[in-house]
Amino acid sequence: MTRCKPINTPIEVHTNLGDSVEGVPINKERYQCLLGKLIYLSHTRLDRSYAVSMVSQFMQAPYEKHIEVGTRILRYLKSAPGKGSMFKKHDKRTIEAYIDSDWAGSVTDRKLTSG
Repeated sequence: MTRCKPINTPIEVHTNLGDSVEGVPINKERYQCLLGKLIYLSHTRLDRSYAVSMVSQFMQAPYEKHIEVGTRILRYLKSAPGKGSMFKKHDKRTIEAYIDSDWAGSVTDRKLTSG
């Protein structure tokens, strides 16, 4: 992926990743390894956490289109090295929460996928 073409977004708008019965299955271990690394990186790069959560739903039965979205996230990471969150130590002890509801965005079971 070092010579891949960078892109500006981690996932396309309205991407439908439902179960692909007629799709081509891929190596589950390779997919899980890629997703494990992306999940770890999503703690400091919040701009891709939604895309990672979308593809991580298919860790037990990944297909070719799921790995394509995973590699798209890698291409997005190449577009902006050094971009991320900075955590600073301070004495403020408050909790702030934000919700981004997608209103049953999963096409397989119509359940909430983010929030």
